[in-house]
Amino acid sequence: MITSSFLAIGLGLEEAQPDIMLRRPHDLRVGVFTKELIIDKMIYGVFMGSLCLISFVAVVYGAGSANLGSDCNHGYNDSCESVFRARATVFSVLTFLLLVTAWEVKHFSRSLFNMDRTGHTGSFAIFHTVWYNRFLFWAVIAGFSITFPVVYLPTVNTLVFKHIGISWEWGIVCGCVVVYVALVESWKATKRAFAIGSAKHLKLTTIEGDTAARKDLSTTAEKVPQESMTTSRTATLDDDTKRGDSICRRE
Repeated sequence: MITSSFLAIGLGLEEAQPDIMLRRPHDLRVGVFTKELIIDKMIYGVFMGSLCLISFVAVVYGAGSANLGSDCNHGYNDSCESVFRARATVFSVLTFLLLVTAWEVKHFSRSLFNMDRTGHTGSFAIFHTVWYNRFLFWAVIAGFSITFPVVYLPTVNTLVFKHIGISWEWGIVCGCVVVYVALVESWKATKRAFAIGSAKHLKLTTIEGDTAARKDLSTTAEKVPQESMTTSRTATLDDDTKRGDSICRRE
């Protein structure tokens, strides 16, 4: 919760995307949790969960001879070394993936390596993307930094978090981060290729965006008078009905 809270604040301070005026107006009836957002979170969650499971299996069954130890949930003993190292690996993998996700979700469909196409492109565009939002940048750096004391502080790691310090397992952590970024970028590329969700607006030009916006406004303007006329007619009929009832009562 501590790690994600500052990431959420940083994303809340993110400025609007340069192409926001080229998108169609958001339907207020849909709310914040759009279909695209829900699908993205489910896919990213599957990626994270799969990589965490793979990292645990790699440590316990790959290098630990499938030794799950005994009574490892209550405390550390010599038989729990593989399990405790695997837990520390999974903790580090999950933390790092959450931190990287904070940068990836700055845009639903644009690549992290080419997110600002208006002024910063090329091989080093990612540095501008991650540095532009200072609060989010330092929140991510703080999240990376706080992971190491949690893993290595004596007593705290074994008694509170039920894991111990790791060494070669950092290679698994870094590998999972690379694979996760590749999977997320592949999903975004798929959205751009098939114009899924917000990606359908990426290829709009300024003229096309203005035309679409004017069309939506004209459609809305046409609906409002019709609704007003329907409301006025209903009110007139109600008034006539009330008058007829009052005349009948007097007679």
